[in-house]
Amino acid sequence: MPRISVLVPTHEHAATLPYAVRSVQRQGVDDLEILICGDGVGDDVRSVVAGLQAADPRIRFFDLPKAPHIGQRNRDHVVRQAKGTIICVHNDDDLWLPGHVEAQERALADADFVGAMQVNVGTDGKVRAHYFDLERREFVEPWLAWKPNNFGSWASNGFGPIFVAFRLEAYLRLPDGWTPPPPGLPNDQAMWHKFVREPWCRTKFLRWPIALHFSSADRDGWTPQQRADELRRWTAIIEQPDYAARIWRDLLPELGDRLLAQTLQTPLREVTAAHEAELTRMQSEQEALKARIVAIEAELAAVRAGAAAHIADLDAAAAATRAAVAERVHELEEQIQAVTRGASTEVAKAAAQIADAQAALIEERAVRVQAEIERDVALSRTMERLRRAVRRPRGRKPA
Repeated sequence: MPRISVLVPTHEHAATLPYAVRSVQRQGVDDLEILICGDGVGDDVRSVVAGLQAADPRIRFFDLPKAPHIGQRNRDHVVRQAKGTIICVHNDDDLWLPGHVEAQERALADADFVGAMQVNVGTDGKVRAHYFDLERREFVEPWLAWKPNNFGSWASNGFGPIFVAFRLEAYLRLPDGWTPPPPGLPNDQAMWHKFVREPWCRTKFLRWPIALHFSSADRDGWTPQQRADELRRWTAIIEQPDYAARIWRDLLPELGDRLLAQTLQTPLREVTAAHEAELTRMQSEQEALKARIVAIEAELAAVRAGAAAHIADLDAAAAATRAAVAERVHELEEQIQAVTRGASTEVAKAAAQIADAQAALIEERAVRVQAEIERDVALSRTMERLRRAVRRPRGRKPA
């Protein structure tokens, strides 16, 4: 049973595939298997694979129909057929450096997933490294949030397949294996996130070159022969005893130049960033004020419309009130006139009654006075007779 399984997905790179496989075969590890995952390949790839298998029985070929996207589901199928306990991932147009498997196997002794520093070979033949670190949250947190770390050109926002290895048991433990990523997200990073997001997954990162990536995007328009010639030249370089010196001789000065350039530009970038932040803040405030003005104008228009309607209602009510008051005043005037006419009649009647009463009273008083006079006269006569009677001498008879 092999202890290492190497996954090599391929679709159309028949010319470069032999060099990629050769970099695996020269790792100095006998108990490994090479799983070539054919994702809708043509006869040219099949012919190359047949020749490779004839020379190395450790190669297993999975000739599968083309799967959606970049064939992630085919990769999932092949990984589940692996016999090794460790899965190393390769590309059919890249090269591993010597010691690649040894470094990853050592890291996986106490880890479930391991990545390594992204190292690219430019079309100018220069080696350039881009730093990343799965063991530092400054890199991992923005990476998992699908945001750039903004550290500068010396750093990367992830790492490609040839820099990855993982335990097969860890892969099988994932809720979901290799699948096409959600639209707009990087292909390989979405797969690595599935490992790193698991709380049980132990991760490690190798901070030195273990592979060389030859970007297909940078070589758009190159012929298959040009791609093969480039890998042939670099295969000859990495098979030399001093290959590491050749790589580090390119890598370190160029990386130093990028770091120095970034350091020299940092103050200007900081000032620019501060100005941009202040401008953004002011623009946000301006937009907020504009929105507030629009809201106030809308409220004012609503108030004006409401006030106009209310004034119209008040005018209508006032007009109705004025009409009602005028009508009531007219009614009262008619009532006053009627009362006045009735009062005049009653006054005349009362005056006549008073006159009659006064006449009756005068007459009554005249009668009373006449009676009193007559009484007084009678009384006077009576008193006179009495006085006479008192003065007459006794014994005399009246004459």
